[in-house]
Amino acid sequence: QTSDSNTKSESIKNNYFPTGIFPQSIQDLISNAKDTVGYNSDFLSAGILSTCATALGNSATLFNGSYNSSPILWLAIIGRSGIGKTHLLKFAKEPLESKDKENFGKFKTSIQAFDPKDEIKGEKPKYIKSILGDFTPEKLTECLQQNPKGVLIFRDELIGWIKSFDKYKKGGDQQMYLELFNGDPLSVNRVSKEPIRIEKTNVNILGGLQPSVLKEMASNNRDSDGFLGRFLFVYPPYAKPRLFTGQKIEQIHEENYKNLILKLYDAKTTTITANERQIEIYKNWQNEKIKECQFDDLETLIQSKLETYVWRLALIIEMMEQVTNDIFKNDLSDESLNKAIILIEYFRENALRVYNKISSNNPLDSL
Repeated sequence: QTSDSNTKSESIKNNYFPTGIFPQSIQDLISNAKDTVGYNSDFLSAGILSTCATALGNSATLFNGSYNSSPILWLAIIGRSGIGKTHLLKFAKEPLESKDKENFGKFKTSIQAFDPKDEIKGEKPKYIKSILGDFTPEKLTECLQQNPKGVLIFRDELIGWIKSFDKYKKGGDQQMYLELFNGDPLSVNRVSKEPIRIEKTNVNILGGLQPSVLKEMASNNRDSDGFLGRFLFVYPPYAKPRLFTGQKIEQIHEENYKNLILKLYDAKTTTITANERQIEIYKNWQNEKIKECQFDDLETLIQSKLETYVWRLALIIEMMEQVTNDIFKNDLSDESLNKAIILIEYFRENALRVYNKISSNNPLDSL
């Protein structure tokens, strides 16, 4: 890594999550949450973005002229213990948790009325679940089978999830997730049950990390096999502990957020298509960035992963706008793509900050 990367990372210490990528109602929510309960806007924005991606799942894709992109995001928010990550992520995923609770109620009602003879006909009720915490790879496959839309892997501390790799069966978990990042098929052979194969997977990941475990996250070849590079990091340099205010988020903002997530969840299956002008916008951005980082191995690594994310983020931003305005079309807007590029540059600077932390030999960086 060159000194240029360090200088560039140092120069954007006051960079904030560009909340303008969200519809106005969500911008208002983020602002109100900061003013009333002290939620860190960067952390909350990441949680909302992940929840929007999960709500969409396999119901939306974007074709950019060469390949399809799905709303699959791996997001990690980084801050010291006690900084206030847990509560705001819980708030962000609440609409999906409520949906899971509703679906479980329907499942229990249906299973009580179920006649085992009907199972031969393939009519056994299913519990359609969107959020997974502690699970086995087999359970992940079963959930994807029951919920074709996809799932969100959520952990308060992502390092606990990573440490669970190969817990139940030696070898393969890390490679499995690398493939799931691209929505690749997933199959599991089960000893006492029929095998399962999912043709189109959609697995989002969201959780927190403490700065002190970043080196551990990069271990076991994860910094070189692409695993670490697949994460979008949110690492505000001066995140402050959340202080008690005795206030709460205004109800209208909570309702607007819940409505957005449910609209995304219920959106009809669609494929958004980028036009030639937008492909040129992307190519110009890509060419410029490749020239900027061509002599820096770290920045080249970061750029290669961000290129994949541009289209995924553009899709999510486009669908947020469409469901908000209740105007549906199959065309990507220039505005959505440009917003995605702005957001990508925010994630670039956060990635540089993370990799600088990992490569640092300063003993204070382990705190």
